[in-house]
Amino acid sequence: MSLLRLAFVLENASFFKQIPVYLFFIGAYFDLVTLALCSLPLLLLVIPLNNLSGNAFQKLRTIATKAYLFLVAIFVLALNCWDIAYFAYTQKRSGFSYFLHLLTGTETSSLAGEFLLEFWYLPLLFVSLSLIFWRSLRTIAPFRQNIQLKATIWPILIYVISIIVLARGGIQLRPVGIVDATALSSLEQAPIVLNTAFTVLKTANDQQQASVHFFKDEQLQRYLPQKTAVQIDHLPKHTNVVILILESFGTNYVGPNSPKSYTPFLDSILKRSLFFDYAIANGRTSMDAVPAILAGMPSWLPESYILSPYCSNQINSLPQLLKRQGYKTSFFHGAKEGSMGFKSFTKAIGVDAYYGLESYPNQNHFDGNWGVWDHHMLAYFGRKLSKVKEPFMSALFTLSSHHPYQIPSSYQSKVQKGPEPLCKTISYTDKSIEEFFKRFTNEKWFQNTLFVITADHVGPTRQQRFQTLDWRYRIPIAFYHPQLKVPKPKNGVVFQQIDILPTILDLLGLKRPSFALGSSCYDAQQSQKMVYDNGNLLSFIYNGTNLVPIAWTPGVQRQYTPEQYAISQKIKGLYQYYNNSLIANKSSDQTIKLSLP
Repeated sequence: MSLLRLAFVLENASFFKQIPVYLFFIGAYFDLVTLALCSLPLLLLVIPLNNLSGNAFQKLRTIATKAYLFLVAIFVLALNCWDIAYFAYTQKRSGFSYFLHLLTGTETSSLAGEFLLEFWYLPLLFVSLSLIFWRSLRTIAPFRQNIQLKATIWPILIYVISIIVLARGGIQLRPVGIVDATALSSLEQAPIVLNTAFTVLKTANDQQQASVHFFKDEQLQRYLPQKTAVQIDHLPKHTNVVILILESFGTNYVGPNSPKSYTPFLDSILKRSLFFDYAIANGRTSMDAVPAILAGMPSWLPESYILSPYCSNQINSLPQLLKRQGYKTSFFHGAKEGSMGFKSFTKAIGVDAYYGLESYPNQNHFDGNWGVWDHHMLAYFGRKLSKVKEPFMSALFTLSSHHPYQIPSSYQSKVQKGPEPLCKTISYTDKSIEEFFKRFTNEKWFQNTLFVITADHVGPTRQQRFQTLDWRYRIPIAFYHPQLKVPKPKNGVVFQQIDILPTILDLLGLKRPSFALGSSCYDAQQSQKMVYDNGNLLSFIYNGTNLVPIAWTPGVQRQYTPEQYAISQKIKGLYQYYNNSLIANKSSDQTIKLSLP
């Protein structure tokens, strides 16, 4: 596997700015995880079975073990040899969905001939390594008879535990995944440390996407978001950007439009901001929110984008785009650093520094469940920003307004309680934000900062009146500057999380990337405000009094009014663009210029 990694690097060196030697050691770690995953079935073959210890059975067991090992070798070698050639066209390691497509697609036979001619040495490399491995199998001695289980129980137990731990990649909360490769290296270098057998194994259980072709390319353009920035009154050059992502702050309990708000301080800020009366989250979980907010990438899939086979795709992101303008970037989340894959994902999209529970200087501020209490983490956040050279872009994700909905004892008498436990934690976080604003408002960096305030998603609620689709996704989103009035769009619009990135770029007077799924709020033509909900894609429109969802599902016929039909066509077009771009890894300025064979 290391030899194949070397061949991979030699063949594709032009796609990487740097190839430090330590990447090969990180790659060896992923190789070991891969081999451990493949070795799990061997546990059934190598553990002695006293009641079946005859010569015939032992011989059969030895043959079965060698046969299985050889099949594993063929699997690993073939997949990695293939990606040595194919990486140039996708700039990512192939996943299970691609190989499923390869086996069932009609273009496979035509591609095979071209690839064999161009990369003639790869079949030779594959056959040579396979023969070397086959010869090495001859060194495995036949299994011994009459092995006493009692005498070997501890070695067997240690072996089983070691294989399981290694297959998980360690003893951390979550097994190591594809996105972790970007944390240990970078988004650009992740293909070097990964191996294709690993990516196939990790994506085999994912619901695979298939390319869709509802519209021809020339028709598709009319349904896609505007990509050209509009002329507005820009904020000063090198304005800092701070994004506050507030856990479970749904409009049902937060903001000026809430039937009953538990955030009086935040509401006072929202009223002085560019605040959207109707805004939606592009997902239902925290993992859906971070890619949508920081990279304009929604989870219009059965699973979160972070957990999907496409999480190693190269994508545009706010940290990357602002780093090109000299910004320092950081992300703060008081939970354990492996929580929800945020550390790996944020590093992959260009965040320079990640601050979690392990980085926090006082572990006595741990809430006993999730991480650092919000009021402590916000204070820490402010202190760190006060030491950073401007301009900077930073995001903080709060966590206290999350189950089990506990607050510090010192705040028990200060918070406002409501019909659900969530309400008091929302009130507590509002108090924490108020303390943060009051403490740092006179800082120079604070006065030169664009604050983006958004929720990650709507919190769980048992209130019957909030069980409709619009309340399920409605969140507050606002843009606030302490010194300047953020320009308002000419027309009121429905806003969504993936609109945050293009709107920030417009406010800073920066060029937008080529790939876009959301719209700036200043665009005359708006992208669809879409969410994925139980197999359906919902687009929210404003009917004059409320948000109304229009549903569309591939392969499902619905009775639409003419207006609804027009919206369903826009949903189809945007979904086609999103879906096919993910499959082909065409969701960044770099990869969108490549062409598949």
